[in-house]
Amino acid sequence: MKERFREEIPKWLRLLGAWRINTDSIDFNWGYFAPRAGLKIVLNRGTYFDQRYAISFCLGWGEFMVYLPFKTKLNGGCDMPQYGFAVHSDTFWIYKGGYYDESLGQVQDRNSSWSWFLPFFSYVFIGHWIKDKNFQWAQVDKRDRKGPYTYEFRKDGAYIEVHPYTYKLKNGTIQNRTATCTIEKREWHRKWFPFLMKKQQVIDIEFNDEVGERSGTWKGGIIGCSYEMLPGDTILTSLLRMEAERKF
Repeated sequence: MKERFREEIPKWLRLLGAWRINTDSIDFNWGYFAPRAGLKIVLNRGTYFDQRYAISFCLGWGEFMVYLPFKTKLNGGCDMPQYGFAVHSDTFWIYKGGYYDESLGQVQDRNSSWSWFLPFFSYVFIGHWIKDKNFQWAQVDKRDRKGPYTYEFRKDGAYIEVHPYTYKLKNGTIQNRTATCTIEKREWHRKWFPFLMKKQQVIDIEFNDEVGERSGTWKGGIIGCSYEMLPGDTILTSLLRMEAERKF
């Protein structure tokens, strides 16, 4: 959804209390609605720098968060205690509250939740490979730690191509950068179904200077990223496609 405020919002939504439409939710005076699938019932002992209790729930599709008419005695913070259960990121979660550090405004207790991977939906990571100087796959950062570390291998052992990269800011300024690229792949399999695989092949890119609208600000621009390769792609064709399509 396109971000919109006040008068840009349809009148019928304003009558329901809407004041902002975000890219992934609608904010109301009483909470928010997010049009997504899920399973969740959670009591929030305060929300983001807001001392009001709130209940979040989703019973298949459409997540609601509704403020309740009473407040916690805790000072507001960015990560308040939660109680309930939810399913997200291929994981089942039970939230138990935990120790809330008011000086930091965050839950600090690692035992504030229990979680279990969903066996038929979650993925198990298999490995990470990088094309070496002989254009062969070399496994890096293996779980037994016998393989080379990723950063060191990219610098000394990987097949590398260096290409110019141009990015145009919204104000018309052209950023001319140099992109140092490698070819990498990762593989996963479904938990309990090792024959169901997921593979991803990308170019990994390191720029010689910041890229994007945040360049030169305290937030900082992009200095590195990856971009998915399509069948038949080379490093250069992938980079040119990213140059045409991707916004930072």
